Amino acid sequence: MNKLKYFSILLFSLITLIGCKKTNTFENNRFFDKTFNWEIEIPDDYEKVTQTEKGEIKGDTALIKKKNLIVAFKRDDANYFSAKYEENLDGYVHSIDMKMRLKDFLLLKNIGQVYPKGKMGDYSVSSENISGMPFRKAKIEITEEGKTVATAVIFSKALNDKIFTVTIVYEDEDYGKEMIDLFKKSTFKQ
Repeated sequence: MNKLKYFSILLFSLITLIGCKKTNTFENNRFFDKTFNWEIEIPDDYEKVTQTEKGEIKGDTALIKKKNLIVAFKRDDANYFSAKYEENLDGYVHSIDMKMRLKDFLLLKNIGQVYPKGKMGDYSVSSENISGMPFRKAKIEITEEGKTVATAVIFSKALNDKIFTVTIVYEDEDYGKEMIDLFKKSTFKQ
């Protein structure tokens, strides 16, 4: 009977470990998202933002209140990264593009609360390969009195009947480049 108990405990432990591998994990500066099989490395000098914080991030104050937030981290209050998704219920390619463009401009509404004198500067849309897949990349500059005060870079792609979106907002060009490079180096296991 002891062997049966031992075997049952061993089997239960194995099932538990397999089940735990399917949850989002954050260990040793690596974040793994189960929904998209996405992995990204987050350096030590970034702080992971939790959903219990209340608007401590300059810019997208709704960032941590999003229902489908995957992960958010920040270098400081003005330089941050967030990944989230939304359900794509209709699945039409044209409506996906429109949704992504709308998201670009809705982000400006939140940023505009931080930069009340800010105006939309340059806006460009291109494509960028991440982990071998083409992502839509939008770049929006926020200017005040002709000078760029912040930049938002938004990567988006329809994946698994969802729209996956990464938003990087930065005031410091070096921090912005670093966060963009972190996303470019991330992987999606298919």
